[in-house]
Amino acid sequence: MKYVAIIQPSSRGLSKSFSAYSPDIPGCLAKGTTEENAVQALREVIACRIETLTAGGFEIPKSYCKARIIEIAPPTEE
Repeated sequence: MKYVAIIQPSSRGLSKSFSAYSPDIPGCLAKGTTEENAVQALREVIACRIETLTAGGFEIPKSYCKARIIEIAPPTEE
């Protein structure tokens, strides 16, 4: 299955890290020291969630989200 993953940089103090989540599966969040670490951790969290849902007889969430980069024009000065 394929899911949209949103990766965000975050920094607290001197340490820099990344967080990742999938809007397709609420509550699945992960962190990592690099983007790839955060994505790999998210894969593991999603896999665990799917396993738990399957074991409980629940339906596996389908991917419904799309990601698109949009451009916004800067305000013009008059």
